[in-house]
Amino acid sequence: MASQMNPELAAAIIASAKRLGVDPLHIGTAISYETGGKFDPNLWGGKDGNYLGLIQFGPEERAKYGVKEGQTAPEQMQAVENFLRDRGVKPGMGLMDIYSTINAGSPGLYNRSDAANGGMPGTVADKVNSQMGGHMATAAKLLGVDAPVGALASKAIPSDPVSPINPTSTSSDAPVSLAAPGPAAPSALDNLASALSGPTQGGQAAAPKAPEYAPLQTIQMPQPMTGQSQQIAAAIAKMYGIGV
Repeated sequence: MASQMNPELAAAIIASAKRLGVDPLHIGTAISYETGGKFDPNLWGGKDGNYLGLIQFGPEERAKYGVKEGQTAPEQMQAVENFLRDRGVKPGMGLMDIYSTINAGSPGLYNRSDAANGGMPGTVADKVNSQMGGHMATAAKLLGVDAPVGALASKAIPSDPVSPINPTSTSSDAPVSLAAPGPAAPSALDNLASALSGPTQGGQAAAPKAPEYAPLQTIQMPQPMTGQSQQIAAAIAKMYGIGV
């Protein structure tokens, strides 16, 4: 496996991804694509064979980031990280923006193509969507994983977070009110207890008078617990001899 061949590069990719706040699998996939799956920091390619390394640095980028032949892949990864950061890669960005930065110079340029400079035909979006599946599998082997490893990018931010209250909600959903509820309406039990207690006389509850009670059938039950409240009220009424 590739990870057994170059564990130092795997560790360097993961470390750079964590500092950038992105998925190391996405960086690894882009590097695999740019180097034809070789992860070779001394690979020359592009138009006139004038591009070098893990992400095929041009002459100006080689001078700025200190990229040269003879470097190891882990050594060159620092230049890759600095390039991506300088060109606008932000925490939470995915493969499309990472590759757009490598291929077109900055994130968001999904319709750009470098075919005129010796790159493969197709736009950034074409390459990510249809040409990188095998390279993602190769990068996963390098990193020693079987699935995307976004959790390793500790500062990653989801690009489309969902509501913690309703994970299936969209931006068009009505907001959930978190305001404190108002006073609850008196329950059937409250109404019945008040009726049973009767009027007070000098602070003492007067003895209940059966004729003053409303028939049990006329007590209005609140929704949605009408059935349960009715049963409780009936039990208490039976206890006090109401309606029997």
